[in-house]
Amino acid sequence: MNTNGKIKDKKSIVMIQCVGSRNDEHPYCSKMCCAEAIKNALLVKKLNPSSEITILFRDIRTYGFKEKYYRKAREEGVIFLRYDEKNPPEVSKDGSSIKVNVKTPKAGEISIPADLVALSAGIVASHEENEVLAMKLKVPLNDDSFYLEAHVKLRPVDFATEGIFVAGIAHCPKTIEDSISQANAAVSRACTILSKDEVEVEGKTARINIARCTGCGMCIENCAYNAIELIEDRRFGTIAAINQALCKGCGACSGNCRCSAIDILGFSGEQLFEMITARL
Repeated sequence: MNTNGKIKDKKSIVMIQCVGSRNDEHPYCSKMCCAEAIKNALLVKKLNPSSEITILFRDIRTYGFKEKYYRKAREEGVIFLRYDEKNPPEVSKDGSSIKVNVKTPKAGEISIPADLVALSAGIVASHEENEVLAMKLKVPLNDDSFYLEAHVKLRPVDFATEGIFVAGIAHCPKTIEDSISQANAAVSRACTILSKDEVEVEGKTARINIARCTGCGMCIENCAYNAIELIEDRRFGTIAAINQALCKGCGACSGNCRCSAIDILGFSGEQLFEMITARL
């Protein structure tokens, strides 16, 4: 811990948890803040055993094997005070002195003089950058602008787009250990594809009638799997072409084609109309 000698002189340090997270704007937990605050508190105690460290928290979330560090911090004299979401701590400055006022459920209102106040700010996704990459890769984002996996239990590191995987805090806030575990899982999933000589594709995929295609590109905008591109044909000029290995046969391109130039194998427009007519 490189502090350049600034921590040794601090007699009172206050750490405030859940700043900018677990609220209406960012309802999720950043998962690592509590553990990092306790780690820093133990390091400060090692540098300056006489320092008074107070951690203001809503809930201590040192899950897994990190619980032992929470217990050790209590034994080292680190003070933990709970505050309510409706009554967050208030930091005020009077001249050169800093005071932190907090209302605890049991002790009521407490004023803590502090030489240093550290805020545990929540992890926030970069909305603009993630949205640009998501558009390029044709992968989804959740409401908080983190990348969304295909299925949280059945396909936890896969995207719906074949061959693209997710790992780390781009997926959601997590610790280094969790990021490494997820990266190992993503590598394992990638190896299941790379180790095969042949890849089995969907049987029902989209087909393009090049005589009808005008090359407008509407199908490209609606394809969630990045399976369509525009190519130049000697006879018909600019037309759309489908990568059968990427196509999932969802039908989004067919439904949005203004020229009726795209059909799903086994579900052509004529076949669908006949089904509807028979039903009616």
